[in-house]
Amino acid sequence: MLRAHGRTSTEKDDGTDREGPLVRRVGAFLLPLLAAMLVVGCSGAGPLEGAMDTSVDAESRPEAAAVATAEDQPESTVGVASSDAAEDGAGGAGSFGAEPRAEGGSGYEADTLLAVRHGVHEDFERVVLDLGAGEEPAGAVPRWTLDATEDDGLLRVNLPSANATAVSDGGFGDRLLEGFHVVRGSEGGLFVDVLARKGFSYRVLELEDPARLIVDFEPAGRSIKKPPPAEGGETVLLEPRSGAEISDPLTVSGYSRNFEAANTIVLTNDRGKVLVRETVIANDWSSTWGYFEATLNLPPLPRKGTLSVGTGSARDGSFEGVEIPVRGG
Repeated sequence: MLRAHGRTSTEKDDGTDREGPLVRRVGAFLLPLLAAMLVVGCSGAGPLEGAMDTSVDAESRPEAAAVATAEDQPESTVGVASSDAAEDGAGGAGSFGAEPRAEGGSGYEADTLLAVRHGVHEDFERVVLDLGAGEEPAGAVPRWTLDATEDDGLLRVNLPSANATAVSDGGFGDRLLEGFHVVRGSEGGLFVDVLARKGFSYRVLELEDPARLIVDFEPAGRSIKKPPPAEGGETVLLEPRSGAEISDPLTVSGYSRNFEAANTIVLTNDRGKVLVRETVIANDWSSTWGYFEATLNLPPLPRKGTLSVGTGSARDGSFEGVEIPVRGG
């Protein structure tokens, strides 16, 4: 709010004005003008509006709701005002492309993913990974690799030096990008999977002090050929996809946050008979999503079947997870 500073007319001991009628006339003109200026200043209208701070605290935005950990503790925010993401070097990014792999960064100082931020711009969407050394922002972006799968809308950022994260997953709204998961890698480190609803091109930008890895996504005008990874309960099934033709042996992979990291894989035929049942343990469940993978030896396969991956509910034992239709080869 604006605060007016000024000088009152000098008064005698008896309270009469030294300056006389002229001061009273000028004061009568200035007081309404000053009142109007205060109204305009407090309302934020006119030229003052451009000088106001338009950034929005993520916690004040519905789409920026934090995702709780297994202990129901709040995590780092997912999603911020677009103006915040725009400040992260929008002018320094290069052209968009569709390369299946990219890499960059240097060293292994940053060991923590502090936050994942999302911004919507006019022609693209931006995802910002804030990287830290412990709980403090790191100075430089560490080594990273990126894998982009053109036919299923999945982009993966691998961070081999990261071993801790303050955020595990979140949604990005209803436009190009759907959301993300932070997963503990099978060979160490963490990876961040970003899922898109349609085909995309991307570009990558590194910023230092503090360290940020930025990935911009632009619609590519093509549909996705494969069904997206199936998600249900606390399980995400990467392979196989819904409706896939399976054969012996069958590799099942994904990530989960099921209790004690247990994932039960069940294959049934079209009459509900169980053909295969196996339990595999993911490599995490309490601090972030844990990766799991199993190779199953299959009996003769039916033409149609159902693959279920998940766990029993701790409340009533009912199934919680993913169920997809599959076809025998």
